[in-house]
Amino acid sequence: MSRSEQIVRWLVMVVLAAAVTAPAALAQGTGRITGKIVDEDDKPVAGATVRVEHQRSSRVAEATTDSDGRFAMIGFASGTFTYSVSADGYRPNTATIQVRQGQNRPVETVLERALSNLALQFGEEAVEGLDAEDIEREISATNEAYTARNWDAAIAGYTSVLEKLPQASGLLLYLGAAHRAKGENEEALAAFERLQAADSTHETVAAEIARTKLVMGDPSAAAELAAVASGPDASREDLFNLGEMEFVKGDLDAAVPWYEKSAMADPNWVLPPYKLALIALNKGDMESAKQFFEQVIAIDPNSEEGVQAKSTLAALP
Repeated sequence: MSRSEQIVRWLVMVVLAAAVTAPAALAQGTGRITGKIVDEDDKPVAGATVRVEHQRSSRVAEATTDSDGRFAMIGFASGTFTYSVSADGYRPNTATIQVRQGQNRPVETVLERALSNLALQFGEEAVEGLDAEDIEREISATNEAYTARNWDAAIAGYTSVLEKLPQASGLLLYLGAAHRAKGENEEALAAFERLQAADSTHETVAAEIARTKLVMGDPSAAAELAAVASGPDASREDLFNLGEMEFVKGDLDAAVPWYEKSAMADPNWVLPPYKLALIALNKGDMESAKQFFEQVIAIDPNSEEGVQAKSTLAALP
């Protein structure tokens, strides 16, 4: 074999090797992909993103559907491709397609509507005809108002949401609490009782009803609230209010442990030590009364209780 023949043979081998090792998908072909994207009601989905990616290379092509839900792409080599479609408000759809040169069979894809958080929580029937995203934004804004202790805005917001979506009965807990914070105890009780009627197994609504009734001066709620206050969920207000019930009845000895527990729950609250000072004073225990009054002054000397404590201490022997 002559030297020139050897060179030609070597060049042919290099060309063949390059043709074998080059990724097929990188070569431009004449494969054409067309299709239509529709929803579950067979209506076209405009603005959907169609993404086609070769499974053995990094070649990716994208297209956007027109007003009729149609798209077209060209220039694909033959092979297996991952075909995915996505659109706002719909669940993504992914499939595998085979592409050949020339015109391929049109691909028709059905996109399922994505369920909103409200639909997932309460069911599609509950939110049918409603703007779920708008309601979710309203709930978020109302929760922010509640956290900021803007009770009027919170009450208006929760009331509005519940009128549109009565199934969201859990919001009644916050509606009742907002009413009670404003001193609107009858409205608070009505909200809590609505929640109890909607969900008799709710963990805290019974205690909220008892708390509200106790604030309204109903002594029958004391026993139920006492059971709550004996557990880990007791609040300083629960404990203090139970002490108040006993104090009003004149049973000072029974009131003391509740006030003491309330003081332990929040050492920076002036009311429990102030009431303990009054009980000690009533019993003639001047030293204990002085100690409790001094606690009140140390916690908040400018409060109504702090000013009264200073005045009382100055008058004591």
